[in-house]
This record gives sequence, structure tokens and C-alpha cells, in this order.
Amino acid sequence: MPEKLNAGPKPQKRGEELKIIKFMLTHLMYGGVGSVVFGVLVLYFDIGGIWTLASASRDTLIFIFLLFFGMFITFGGISMGAGVMMLGGFSDNDDYYDERRYNHKDDGAN
Repeated sequence: MPEKLNAGPKPQKRGEELKIIKFMLTHLMYGGVGSVVFGVLVLYFDIGGIWTLASASRDTLIFIFLLFFGMFITFGGISMGAGVMMLGGFSDNDDYYDERRYNHKDDGAN
């Protein structure tokens, strides 16, 4: 009998995968909005003379694009990472009562 190539666990529902993608894209959008707000404020208040330098350059549009693209990647990644880290309810606290305390085999580790 031929072996199956992909014999691993199969996803239970297609909707669960779409929820994860929607969750990640939502958090990416939050980070993107934050990056646009932050970038506009940095340019408006001319922090570090960045708008003065950009407007004096002949490549102002490229500078603005690179500034906002870098901030979008950074803020979007931070937002997605924070969202993923806030998902779970697991804790390493010893006072946290869950199935580990009641459903474990005594392997001498405790």
C-alpha cells in the first residue's frame, strides 16, 4: 500500500484559517495607520530637520516613500507581533491552575 506524502494533521475548518489571516491583516492595518500618523507628525513638526532636508533634496518623493515604507513595515510588524503575543491565556506562573497540574504523569521533574 503506497504511503501518503502529506499524512500530517489536517486543518479542521477552513474558516479557522481565514480568521487567522483576517486577524493578522487587521493588526497590520493598525500598525499602518500608526505609522502614517507618526510619519506625518514627524514631518509636520520637522523633528531633526528631516522635512527641511527632504524638501531641499531633488529626490523628495523617493525620500518620503522610503520613510513611510520603512515605518509601515516596522509598525505593522510590531502590531502583528503584539497581537499574537496577547492571544493566549497560558502563563508560566506556578499558581496558574490548568490541565498541566491535574493531567500530567509524574516523571520526577516536579
